[in-house]
Amino acid sequence: MLRPADRIFIVGALGLAAQSGVAHHSVSGNFDRDARHDITGTLTAFHLRNPHSHLELDVVEDDGTVSHWLVEWGTRNDLIRRGVDLDSVRVGDELTITLIPSRRLEHVGYARVLTLADGTVVRDCGFAAFREALLAGTEVECEEPDR
Repeated sequence: MLRPADRIFIVGALGLAAQSGVAHHSVSGNFDRDARHDITGTLTAFHLRNPHSHLELDVVEDDGTVSHWLVEWGTRNDLIRRGVDLDSVRVGDELTITLIPSRRLEHVGYARVLTLADGTVVRDCGFAAFREALLAGTEVECEEPDR
């Protein structure tokens, strides 16, 4: 039988683990869904990983300085299911990204719309639209998100 102090420790540890898991995966918790920011820059790295892929871009600002941006995107499986040709996202290419900015970090955002070097436009409708299309057996087609 566990002592009361051990029970409190276990419950506290589980609560912290659950909180950090939810906080990490929460796009609306980490990014301002009501704001939009467009960046155009040179892709310096593309990391396909879970729980989110990462794009790194060097963006030349209006004053001539270069800012390094980290942009989160969907998982490899999500992107493939959405029909993204991952071979068309190449380091060295110029991309334009509409993103929702981080609530706390400068030069960090979550990709909503990408315009690839060949002019292909890839939109992220969000998980709800993707899930509905998957259940209906259709492909996700969406306009740029309103919010």
